[in-house]
Amino acid sequence: MLKRLGLIAVLLLALAGAALAQEEPTPAVIGPTLNSVLSRGGVACGLNQSLRGFGFLDPNTGELRGFEVDLCRALAAAVFSDATAAQLVPFSGDSGLNALESGEIDVLLRNVVWTLSLDSRPRLDFGTIIFYTGQTFITRTDSSLSGWDDLDGGVICIVEGSTAAASLGQAMAVRGLSYQPVTLPTAAEAVQALTEGRCQAYSAGLIDLEAARQRLTDPAAYTVWQGREHLYTQEPIAPVYRSDDPQWADIVNWTILGLIQAEQLGITSENINTIIRQPNEGEEAYINRVGADVARFLDVKTGVGSQLSLANDFMVNVIHEVGNYGEIYTRHFGPGGELRLERDLNSLWRDGGLLYAPSWR
Repeated sequence: MLKRLGLIAVLLLALAGAALAQEEPTPAVIGPTLNSVLSRGGVACGLNQSLRGFGFLDPNTGELRGFEVDLCRALAAAVFSDATAAQLVPFSGDSGLNALESGEIDVLLRNVVWTLSLDSRPRLDFGTIIFYTGQTFITRTDSSLSGWDDLDGGVICIVEGSTAAASLGQAMAVRGLSYQPVTLPTAAEAVQALTEGRCQAYSAGLIDLEAARQRLTDPAAYTVWQGREHLYTQEPIAPVYRSDDPQWADIVNWTILGLIQAEQLGITSENINTIIRQPNEGEEAYINRVGADVARFLDVKTGVGSQLSLANDFMVNVIHEVGNYGEIYTRHFGPGGELRLERDLNSLWRDGGLLYAPSWR
């Protein structure tokens, strides 16, 4: 009997010790990139500076704005609770990849299409997909061309060395269609050939075509074929970061996934103040009001952001400052945006798109 009581006492002491150990906060582990970011006082993002809607440097105001600019601002809000801590570094061409490898920037958000050849660069990794796009067509609005069969036997402009030049032939062949290619050295010359009637359609990337259309004297006279039925390549755009820091990779990915999660949960920059825990609202009452999923996502106590060495409720500041994914998309690609892009593949999965966020737990 005494032996059994002694054993019980030992177990109780062990359990008490374990409970005390669990109550002690686990010290945050700061990886090399996060340490550099915190020391510098900002998140350095490589961005486009010449593509409206994604990253465009306004020559009149000096402001760099766009969809990917807002994603950088979201990362700054996640780390510093302040979107203005985003350090926006414009790049042209492939120079951003080299700057990322050398440590000049923390993440590259410059319309980089995820491909095997880029992903195989030893020092680089791609993050979660932020935008789905592909190659498509632009035609005159008053033409009879509206679908693949209408292109059969048609004259189509393409740019030498482009993705369209490499992929259009196969896309037409698998549909049993023929075409007459007109290969031109530059995109500007291809657009000019279309407007002059030397080709019936011009094929290139959806984003580039819509940007080109809006630069025309009469944009309404031309139509970019949007929608998944017209895309004949799959070109996911994703952030790029160095491959040697899994903590920073998680911060980048889960901040972006948090933007998608917020839209899934119906949390916006306009209603978030009513969804977060209110003063004097107990934990149980709060969970009963908003549900466990929202509490884990937003609450300073029940949230899980500390697993990323961020604040438990880091997404509150992100949503306050930039909104959810849908708000950002509409801001730059909706009716008042600089590009007019249908959401289609970039809709939430429940709306027929490809976007969804894993469980926040």
